[in-house]
Amino acid sequence: MDKLILYRELIQKLLTARAKLRSKSDPIESQTIFDTIKDHYQLVHVGWKDSSTRIYGCVLHIDIKDGKIWVQHDGTEDA
Repeated sequence: MDKLILYRELIQKLLTARAKLRSKSDPIESQTIFDTIKDHYQLVHVGWKDSSTRIYGCVLHIDIKDGKIWVQHDGTEDA
């Protein structure tokens, strides 16, 4: 299998699995964004908290550049 195809599949599986960790009853939705043409991949959270606070944020942003995986942003770890 071509390395680029493998990288794309692995990143999409990772982000999809991470998105499923959020409870179905949680008002914040996890969305995956896959741009397989330019190789940009994101997991974002969107929704409303307490019906008054808008939630939007990138949790993970991964790119494939020059045949390598670049983690542009990882918001899954505590500081």
